[in-house]
Amino acid sequence: MIIRVLLAAFSSLVGGFCYLAGLTRLMSGLLIGFGLLTSLFFAVLLIVTPNNDASGFPVYGSNSPLPFFLLALVLLLMIVWLFLARPKPAKQEALSSVHFKYLAAGLLAYLSALFLPAFLWFPSAEKLLSIQTIQLEREVLAGVCLYLAGSSGALFLLFLSTKGGTPYNPDLMRRLVPALMALLHFDKMPALLAYLLIYSPETPVVFPRIAALALAGYIPFTLFLVKISVSFRNQQSS
Repeated sequence: MIIRVLLAAFSSLVGGFCYLAGLTRLMSGLLIGFGLLTSLFFAVLLIVTPNNDASGFPVYGSNSPLPFFLLALVLLLMIVWLFLARPKPAKQEALSSVHFKYLAAGLLAYLSALFLPAFLWFPSAEKLLSIQTIQLEREVLAGVCLYLAGSSGALFLLFLSTKGGTPYNPDLMRRLVPALMALLHFDKMPALLAYLLIYSPETPVVFPRIAALALAGYIPFTLFLVKISVSFRNQQSS
């Protein structure tokens, strides 16, 4: 377990330094590719492990992997768009306290969008026994919708914060903001949420379509990465 935590921390550290070094487009492609591979993994999982307790990660019930395949296709097209899109000059804004306020508000909004809906995603054991599965599914769906709306708003605030720069480093915030997001594992949150929704070890409750919707959180995240990758102030930055 400790080794896994260290590996995750090291990978995020490397990703953050890549953004700080100006490898924006390359690192963004890798992060989006992780979402694509995660979608394919869950799609294959739904095919090969239904009701198979012998597998290390069983999934109960018969569920269609199609939503995950469709999401993987969308992310693949967005990766192609990322690398084929031509850089476009963006309006430079002098770095000020406003940009750091956007940054702080965006980080707080993203954390709130992740933790506040947890009350709907993980009900108490007593509640699990007292309500029907359809009601539980509605609450989980509402929580995912809150997460998607909140994370999208947070990403918009974070995008506004990337517009700040200095005469000597026009791309300062464009490098700093995604580096912080990588260090805080924001790029892995949709995958983690999908993992938690695809299978609950306490009870065989499976929400594959809702898990695919949660994993679709990579779409606004990808739009954010593509936007900052194709916008540039310093023509020497990648």
